[in-house]
Amino acid sequence: MIKDFFDIGGDGLPPGHSKFDATARLDGKIFGSETIIIEGQVKGEIVAGGSLEITQNAEVNGSVKADKLFLYGKVEGSIDVAGSLSVGKTAVIQGDVKAGEADIKAGAIINGQCSIGVMPDYSAVR
Repeated sequence: MIKDFFDIGGDGLPPGHSKFDATARLDGKIFGSETIIIEGQVKGEIVAGGSLEITQNAEVNGSVKADKLFLYGKVEGSIDVAGSLSVGKTAVIQGDVKAGEADIKAGAIINGQCSIGVMPDYSAVR
């Protein structure tokens, strides 16, 4: 299920947050300029002009581009983060990573090349 929150409601998310809950299965592209939370499965590209959170049980098969990324789940594809990347201990990355800065917790698995301190260029977000 896809939810777009305009008012703080029962889910407690502030305005401008979009959430793809655990039952969501999406095959396609996701573009957004504000906060996106992925709890389900996505097959395709995600481009987030704001913050992107991929939760512990979420799975993404495709490229991820964001201004800020909090990753706790699984990504199979390249990751480009213009700002900060936070990789939790439950995260699994199968692909190359580029980020302006990164905080990677012990236990996270990254199978790919990492370039930290670079600013990826992806003008499609802005």
